[in-house]
Amino acid sequence: EEAEGEVKLYLRRQQSVPARTDCTLGFLFIEGLQLATIERPWIPSPVSKGGAKGVSCVPVGTYKLVRHNTEAHPMTWALVNEDLDVAHLPRSGLPSTVRTAVLIHPANYAHELRGCIAPGLRSGRGAEGQPMVLESRKAMRQLQELVPWTDDHILEVS
Repeated sequence: EEAEGEVKLYLRRQQSVPARTDCTLGFLFIEGLQLATIERPWIPSPVSKGGAKGVSCVPVGTYKLVRHNTEAHPMTWALVNEDLDVAHLPRSGLPSTVRTAVLIHPANYAHELRGCIAPGLRSGRGAEGQPMVLESRKAMRQLQELVPWTDDHILEVS
């Protein structure tokens, strides 16, 4: 049973085209809203189920979304699933191989991300033809309007 205020978000990644090793594109679904997404490609790590730190998207799975508020990324959410080696913030006793601060935040290109997820109103191509998402800040505002800023939400990545 869903807690009051809990929102379930679904990230459906598109099949990566073998030639496209520079990003992962997908769609984020939130209560009737569909946003385009861009992430880094999946790069496995020999030491972490969470993928290569800083250069890989996170693995498929279900994540708790917890509030993250910094000057660089105000009022965003961090993905947490410690079984997949993804935690919110580094802490004592947490292995250094665990990914931390994997956020949903505005960006246009995969190279601007360190493993995070950037939403956009739609996907497109940059000046050199590289994949991107457009109007990322507007998409983030729409997400923030739909999803209360609490620690109650779930993101399912597939």
